[in-house]
Amino acid sequence: QPYLPDWGVADMKTAITASGSTVVREDIVDEGAPYVAAKTPGGLKFTVTGRGCDYPAGAKSGPKRCRGGFVQTRFTLASDAAGAAAVKKWAPEYAAVSVSNGGNGDLLVSRYLIFDHGLPRANLKLNISVFTGIAEDIWAAN
Repeated sequence: QPYLPDWGVADMKTAITASGSTVVREDIVDEGAPYVAAKTPGGLKFTVTGRGCDYPAGAKSGPKRCRGGFVQTRFTLASDAAGAAAVKKWAPEYAAVSVSNGGNGDLLVSRYLIFDHGLPRANLKLNISVFTGIAEDIWAAN
């Protein structure tokens, strides 16, 4: 199947490992939504959680398939001021991700994946690679 109309844990694990990262945990959370935690070769930890999830056609239980995915990582900086400065520096530089201040010195980097009308498997892998590449650049600079 060249296009994924939605995703589950197995689909995301395949994309993550194809992008060069390692899956460190998989789970079903939030009333059946998939969750995958991973780590890049450089040690950056990130997660992917399902959004817009439903049971497959005809099912009333079990893991859900999702039409969206939220990819996120978090870094703890020295202070809220450092977090605010990092957002000011990095948010305009990288349109492919959202960079925000999570409070208490946390810098959040995220990307939302939309599967509406299908997402090519190769594009899912590329989305993970783009996210981890940018996040690692920001992480290394802070």
